[in-house]
Amino acid sequence: MPELPRISVVIPVRNEQGSVEELARQLDHVLVRWYEIIFVDDGSTDDTAKKLTAMHEPGRIRVIRFRAPFGKTAALMAGFAATRGEIVLTLDGDLQDDPREIPRFQDRLAAGFDLVNGWKKTRHDPINKVLPSRIFNYFVRQTTGLKLHDINCGFKAYRGDLARSLRLYGEMHRFIPAIVASQGYRIGEIEVAHRPRRHGESKYGFPRLFKGFVDLGTVLLLTRFEDRPAHGFGFAALGMFVLGLFSVLLLGPAVAFDRVPFAMVAVMSGACWVGSVILLAAGWVAEIVLANGSQADNLPYYSISEHLD
Repeated sequence: MPELPRISVVIPVRNEQGSVEELARQLDHVLVRWYEIIFVDDGSTDDTAKKLTAMHEPGRIRVIRFRAPFGKTAALMAGFAATRGEIVLTLDGDLQDDPREIPRFQDRLAAGFDLVNGWKKTRHDPINKVLPSRIFNYFVRQTTGLKLHDINCGFKAYRGDLARSLRLYGEMHRFIPAIVASQGYRIGEIEVAHRPRRHGESKYGFPRLFKGFVDLGTVLLLTRFEDRPAHGFGFAALGMFVLGLFSVLLLGPAVAFDRVPFAMVAVMSGACWVGSVILLAAGWVAEIVLANGSQADNLPYYSISEHLD
């Protein structure tokens, strides 16, 4: 094997004891040589850590273990920082992503794309996982303008320098294509095979849908108003102000004829106008923070207990 691998594969895992060994074997059959696999154990409570330690092969199968669960974004950041390859691939550790798709990802990168996103067109998941994903992807397409079918698909290929340059926090891994597209990188998409889950349990569903929508607002600020956050908050404040004005104009006649209590209209419109002032103030605070050069992306968002190279 040469001093530096050509391909780095980053795999975040949590409680995937039944899958990690088989996944490593499948990757070895596809990649054959000049590669490294980096498993990032996000605080597993089963025997995943024990199996990864036994699988460790210096320079080939590398292991990063977190002291506690810090989330998929943190796992990807730790994995990306450790990569050495000119191509970086990510896939989930549950065997639902098929490593035999990897050559197709490489072909799309060779065609000039900087990031290639997978699209699980035919999915083998329960409805409580598929439906939230469909809803989430629809709203992301409408708000970001990035016409990807499955932005949150974990099966992706990056140019190595791009992957190592990412600075993400929270649960921003869902929006990586939108973030890098806003920076001028070329984003491609390929349809990929999706396999039924054989081990463990899915970690996505309706409860995480709400978090995704909250993070979507953050991403819109980062991609469209990164250098002028007051403008982003200002648009939201204007919307709240207009909503309060409409509540007065639409319900005013009803109040005049005693069909609607005046107090109800006053509370509705007042809440909207107070909300608009709060949003404006938040925008100004964000501008001050930006002007003072405060950077959150230098903070550690994970703690590593073991690093096996």
